[in-house]
Amino acid sequence: MYHLIYVSQAVQPMTETELAGILEKSRDYNRRDGITGLLIYKLAPSSNRANFMQLLEGEKADVQKAFDRIKADRRHHTKIVLEEGEIDARNFPDWSMGFRNIDEVDLATFEGYSDLGSEDFWARAHDGQLDDALDLMMSFYGDAGED
Repeated sequence: MYHLIYVSQAVQPMTETELAGILEKSRDYNRRDGITGLLIYKLAPSSNRANFMQLLEGEKADVQKAFDRIKADRRHHTKIVLEEGEIDARNFPDWSMGFRNIDEVDLATFEGYSDLGSEDFWARAHDGQLDDALDLMMSFYGDAGED
């Protein structure tokens, strides 16, 4: 079993309809390919920026194929892998793709992530200075889900 966690910046903030479309297509692909995971979305209204953070888990070839699709998606850019590697078991076994629309309050207790989307955050991400990405994603497991 393999997992990959990345962050990216949306080209522009997404509407609820656009987010629903992304989730529907992602869930279809993931069910087909045996991938589970979680997508979080954060809008920073003050800067009119939106960011994604996603965890994918499954067989390595399937996860890499999914990430190749994500890298080619022009709706977001600055795609940086925060963490990847072999895992003993799935962390999100029940979700083809869980989802959570978050804000600053949701990230307040996560050192390094509380300013997700800021210039300082992106500098740390580029320099490989962000740890605990899995812990952050797992914190949403109990209160995010699939509709």
